Amino acid sequence: MKTGVKEKDAYHVACAIVAQCKYFITTDDRLLKYDSKDIYLVTPGEFIRRMETDL
Repeated sequence: MKTGVKEKDAYHVACAIVAQCKYFITTDDRLLKYDSKDIYLVTPGEFIRRMETDL
């Protein structure tokens, strides 16, 4: 939240990290500009591209 991310968005990302999700899919530009060593923050399109290349 100190980075400007809204409280509810920060909780959603934190829950995804605690649940050990590999990806957090969002269209929120504020979230997408941050890098995390714990989870990939990606757009829906980027997620689909990554899944297609993993096949």
